[in-house]
Amino acid sequence: MDNSSNNLFTALKNLGVDVDGTISRFVDNSEIYIKFLKRFPDEDRLTPIKDAIAAKDYDRLLQAAHKLKGVSANLGMNELSGKAAKIVDKVRSSNYDGFEADSDSVEETYNIICDTIKNNI
Repeated sequence: MDNSSNNLFTALKNLGVDVDGTISRFVDNSEIYIKFLKRFPDEDRLTPIKDAIAAKDYDRLLQAAHKLKGVSANLGMNELSGKAAKIVDKVRSSNYDGFEADSDSVEETYNIICDTIKNNI
C-alpha cells in the first residue's frame, strides 16, 4: 500500500469510517476498496433523495435512500449509512415529517466523506 492510500485510510478513519473492517470484508484487498472509494464521489446519491423529497415521491425516496444506505454500509461509512437508514425507516413507517433536516444531515456527512476521498487520492 502506498503513502496516498495510507493518507486516505487515516483520513477516513478519523471520520469514523470502518476502514479495517471493510478491507477485511474485501478479502484484505485494499486495492479493490480504493477502487470503490474513488468511484463513490462521482456517483451522485444526493440529488435523487432531494428531488424525491421535493416531489413528495416517497417510493422514489425510499429507493434512493435505501441505495445510499447500502452503498455506504458496504464501504464502512456507518454514520452515513445510519443517517440514510433513518430516512428509509421514516418512509416505511409513513412518517413524512422532517425529511429536509434528515436530508441536510445526510448531505453534510456525504460531502465531508466525498471531499476527504477527493483530497486524499
